[in-house]
Amino acid sequence: MTGLTGRGSSTMVAVLRPMTESRAQSFWQIVATPERPELGQGPRNGVASSAVLNRRLDAWIQTTGISLPAAVHLRATALLYHDQHDPAHDLVQELVDPEAAFIHGILHRREPDYWNAKYWFRRVTEHPVYVHLPERLHGLALDPTTAGWLKNLTLAGPLDPFAFVDACERVARRPVEDPEAAWLRTVQQHEFEALVDHLLA
Repeated sequence: MTGLTGRGSSTMVAVLRPMTESRAQSFWQIVATPERPELGQGPRNGVASSAVLNRRLDAWIQTTGISLPAAVHLRATALLYHDQHDPAHDLVQELVDPEAAFIHGILHRREPDYWNAKYWFRRVTEHPVYVHLPERLHGLALDPTTAGWLKNLTLAGPLDPFAFVDACERVARRPVEDPEAAWLRTVQQHEFEALVDHLLA
């Protein structure tokens, strides 16, 4: 949508937004799991094998008519969401675009390989997902404690992927029920959802 201006731009955005939302809904219908992804590798209960997930995605891609690059990124995102790290990595390891680097960063953050995650996030630069993600996260700041956690991730305005990596590393050895770890899993869920929206826009 870069380069659209004037009245035509508003009309195009109005047309594309429902289409994007519909595609995102259909994507999550085949990708959603009973539990949100863990901050670490997993695997958790309720995830699909890469073979099952790829079959679902093949059928979905055929019906949506999305571009090949978007299809590759969305497939890698879905595999990573289902804790299928190696197949997701195979899809993006040779790609040099910001979206592949973004997926790479999440993958290594969850591995966990925090230094490597930061290397890939440096290649993302100021990604639109992180620019707009704070708008989605305001509802997560329900009290002074969670507001403080959110502030630490968004000091410069956009969500800071390096601060997010540091936060995940800080809670890595805490139990699953730890409040900050659970909160960060929710942030990560919004990150996945915002990435899918971006890839479909």
